[in-house]
Amino acid sequence: MFFDHLQNAGYVCAHRGARALAPENTMLAAELGLVFGADFWEMDVQRTADGELVVIHDDDLGRTTDVSARPEFCERAPWPVRLFTLEELRTLDAGSWFAESDPYGTIARGEARKSDIGRMRGQRIPTLEEALAFTRRNDFPMNLEIKDLEYAPGDLTIVSQVLRRIREAKAEDLILVSSFNHDYLAEMRRLAPEIPVAALVEGSNPDNIEEYLADLGAVGYHPDEVLLDEELVRRLTAAGIRVSPYTVNDMDRALALLDAGCFGIITDFTHTLRERLAAR
Repeated sequence: MFFDHLQNAGYVCAHRGARALAPENTMLAAELGLVFGADFWEMDVQRTADGELVVIHDDDLGRTTDVSARPEFCERAPWPVRLFTLEELRTLDAGSWFAESDPYGTIARGEARKSDIGRMRGQRIPTLEEALAFTRRNDFPMNLEIKDLEYAPGDLTIVSQVLRRIREAKAEDLILVSSFNHDYLAEMRRLAPEIPVAALVEGSNPDNIEEYLADLGAVGYHPDEVLLDEELVRRLTAAGIRVSPYTVNDMDRALALLDAGCFGIITDFTHTLRERLAAR
């Protein structure tokens, strides 16, 4: 299973792929996460209008695609992912925005490779099948986040869809499933108890956190990093919970959390954290 590949602690997780070096949640970002030394990568899954599963974080398409410049879609603003078919989504450019805006300054600083800048243009929104095939082909463990279908409360069917794709890819041993919707995690545990799950949390830590996670069947805890202090990391780790906070882009903070016992650090700056760890 997932933790057979990662048996210790102190791992680097590429948030939405190597998000500081390539357009997030694209196959280029996944590839660069692997190239620059991530131990596992994180990505987000949503469902399209025709029931397909795609890799994208935002509920709408405006930030990470060229949809706003496409006349045929102008009347569909703010362009919710759930109202587009897979065929429509695959026509969108999901990479040029990064090359043009350099959101992390990595192009200007020369950290992004010139050969990759050209490849950013024309990147497509991947399907879950493509992402799983990449993970399987490279034995590159994946933290698969199921995005909350806020427009369909109580609908758990996305969990069985995700599970079916995982099994079709024969990637069960490489997958950790996470979500802010903890009902999804409970459903995954019911359907596939062999696949580990991790609770994503923001705002505040759950009351009686160890008991809460045990009842949920979660072996991982992925909180907003502002919710963590080193004492809580040590406490949860002692209870057998693997703690991987997001999104830790301050490298001193990342190293301190790793020293406290975090299983992994979910970061946009995969390459920078790997360099800092190598220099120790």
